[in-house]
Amino acid sequence: MAGQIRVRASLRLVKEDKLFGPGAAQLLAGVDELGSLRRSAARMEMSYNKAWSVIHGCEEQLGFTLLERRIGGAGGGGAVLTEKGRELLRRYRAFDKEAHEMLDRLAREHFAGFLE
Repeated sequence: MAGQIRVRASLRLVKEDKLFGPGAAQLLAGVDELGSLRRSAARMEMSYNKAWSVIHGCEEQLGFTLLERRIGGAGGGGAVLTEKGRELLRRYRAFDKEAHEMLDRLAREHFAGFLE
């Protein structure tokens, strides 16, 4: 087995139900980059309806909106992240990065010499 031991984990914030996780984060990052939930969902090979369902479910659990919708017109419609949506994405990414670094360290400590 080559290389260091690492952990692959999917980290979700939950209360009674899913609050926020990697799929919603990926959708928001795509909206931030592409300016459209439809394009973000398409890039993830997710239906637009499923994407709205994910975002709406998060917004219900969080108690605030993540996206500001822009109705189509001459320039077309789209979406942008709200301030809270952008801050949630920033915090989730930082949390996810730090948690994975910690999990990788723990895996090396617990399995060093055993799985090499």
